[in-house]
Amino acid sequence: MPKVTVQDSETGETRSFRIGYGGNLREAALHKGISLYKGMNEYLNCHGMGSCGTCLVEVEPMDNVNGHTIVEKLHKLSGNKKLGCRTKVFGDITVKTKLVD
Repeated sequence: MPKVTVQDSETGETRSFRIGYGGNLREAALHKGISLYKGMNEYLNCHGMGSCGTCLVEVEPMDNVNGHTIVEKLHKLSGNKKLGCRTKVFGDITVKTKLVD
């Protein structure tokens, strides 16, 4: 089972958890009580549909997650930025959260 290390960009707190191979990052983080959202976006989001872009994260290494989806391309994401709701985890990763204002 891959290990996900989450770095909160607001508080500097770091937490880790295990996720099933190919599991959805947003769903697993919420299940573990870890929020990817900043401020009111915690409550005002699209609930994993990919339309709002508020679950934006930075992922390292990108080799251990799926490539950018069409939804992420519509949001003009590139490099190591992904939407948590569109991220499938296939290996150990480090994620920086709460990037969107």
